[in-house]
This record gives sequence, structure tokens and C-alpha cells, in this order.
Amino acid sequence: MKPWTLLLMSGFLWAMLGVGHAAPLLPDAEWRGYKTSFISPDGRVIDVGNQGVSHSEGQGYGMLLALVAEDRATFESLWEWTKKNLQRDDRLFGWRWTPDSNPPVQDWNNATDGDLLVAWALARAGERWQRPEWVAEARTIAQRVRATLIPTTAFGPVIIPGQEGFKEGENLTLNPSYWVFPALRTLARIDPDPVWEALRKSGLSLLALSRFGPSQLPPDWVVLHADGHLGLPSAPTKRRFGYEAIRLPIYLCWAGLKDPVLMQGFLHAWPSDDAPAWVDLANQDRAAYPLGLAQRSVRHAVSGCLGKTSGARPRIDPNDYYGSTLALFTQLILTRPEALP
Repeated sequence: MKPWTLLLMSGFLWAMLGVGHAAPLLPDAEWRGYKTSFISPDGRVIDVGNQGVSHSEGQGYGMLLALVAEDRATFESLWEWTKKNLQRDDRLFGWRWTPDSNPPVQDWNNATDGDLLVAWALARAGERWQRPEWVAEARTIAQRVRATLIPTTAFGPVIIPGQEGFKEGENLTLNPSYWVFPALRTLARIDPDPVWEALRKSGLSLLALSRFGPSQLPPDWVVLHADGHLGLPSAPTKRRFGYEAIRLPIYLCWAGLKDPVLMQGFLHAWPSDDAPAWVDLANQDRAAYPLGLAQRSVRHAVSGCLGKTSGARPRIDPNDYYGSTLALFTQLILTRPEALP
């Protein structure tokens, strides 16, 4: 079957799922509020609480949200800004852009989750809006990730968080939340290679074997040793169950990979919105401040995925880019899980 035929079939299937020419999957008022707070007119997603920087991850998140909001103009501005300001010659992306720096990108190392998110968004938007060049670009990004950032280890194929800085001797430092499970499914479709399915399996195994502390929680970062065993990093800020690992239930729910044991661990650690925002999985030190919008949104998502209720859904906050992003993703996975198959 020719690629054009596959593309047309994909668009037809999208329409059959109720996404093709249907109403936006995000309420217009919430999307407008998000755009006003976090997206510049030229297409830069702004982390307002972090010196106004932008990340490849944030650009990918913004593109995904613009897609489900049926906002093609904003999607195109986001992609054009990303391409112009972050894309490297090898088609991957510099991980951070800082407005007050000259040049704005001081470190051209990539962040692999950002690469995956942008590729996922391009693939789905290309299918949705019949832009085969976007699908081709997504395929190129996926192939580059596959060639340079997915080594085979004693544990199976793993995702290196970036091309530099994550290998020490024979040990690798990994980030479990870089397994963007629904993105892997899309990339397997546009770049048919067995490594994407193998990555899905390795990611689930990684999560099953990297659970620490009384609540059996995944750390933000985990060390994969040469013999295949997993351990906590020595740096206290990296061995936390903090702001990185909280994304995992959203990705799992979105991909239809519910893990009740893992999700019960989240609820055990977060019995209420007053729970500590992070916990050190090595010594059980805790944050002196409670859950923020990001964690409260994920707590709501976890409860919903388990068929429980947890009160009113958190709403976006114009002062919290990350929490607001996870709040909108929570809404999508609980009300329209077919939004980005």
C-alpha cells in the first residue's frame, strides 16, 4: 500500500473516532486561557515560573494541545518557532531556550522526551490536517532518536535522556517519565521498527522494578547498572519522587496501560492535597510544602483512571505552566481518551 493511501486511511480513521472534523476536544475558554498565559504570539511556550524559558518538551506539549483544540494556526506557529529556534542539523532539538541569554540556546544537548513529544504531535497533526511533510518530519525525528538514543542493554532497549551527560562508566542514568507511552505507539505506526514495541515492554519492566520506599514509588531518575539492576542516584534531588515521575500515570492512562499497583502507590503518597510535594526515596525526607497544581492534577487523573472520585478537577493557573499543562492533559485522558491515539 502506498504512503499516500495510508495517510488518507489514517485521516478517515481519525474522523471515525469522532476527531476528524468534530468540535475541539478542549473547551475553547480553557484553551484560550492557556494560550494567553503561556504561548507567545510567535509560537513560544513560556515557562512563566522559571525565568520565562522555553523547552523542547514544552513546545511538544503546546503542539499536542493545539492539535486537540483544533487550532491549526497556533499549531503551525508553535512548530515554526520550534523549527527555527531549537532544531539542530540532525533534526533533534536543543533542550532549552533562555530569553535573556546571547545566544538564547547555551546548551545544544537534546532532551529525548521533547524530541518524542514533537514527533508525536507532528505525526498526528500531519494525519489530521493532511500534511504529509509533517508526518515525514516526524518519521525522520523518530529514526534519529532510534539510531542515537536507544541503546540495547542487559535490561533491553532503553531511552537515553540526552546524547550527552547520562553515561558514567558502564552505568546509565535514565528518566522513567521519558517513556511517553502513547507517543511510542504512534511512532511505531509511522516508523515500523520492532524497537518501539520493545521500548514499551522495557518501560513497563523499568517501572515494575524501580519502585522504592513505603509507597513503592518511581524516582525522577534511576541508575541502570551494567549488570542490569536498578538503583537510586546519589544526588538527593534526582532520587526524589518529585516533578518528573508524576507524569507517568498520565502517559500510562493515555496509552491504555493502567497499572493499579503503581497508581495506588501514588494515592498512598498523596492521601490529600496537603501531602508533601516530593519525597526523597532514599531517606524519606519530605518537602515542607504541599502538592502543587501539577501533582493535584495527576492525583485527580490517577483517581479517575482507577474509577474513583477526587473532587473538582484542578483548573489552569496563569502562573503555573507545568501544572496547567498537566491539568489539561488530565481533562483529556479522563473525558476524551481517544484524543491522541
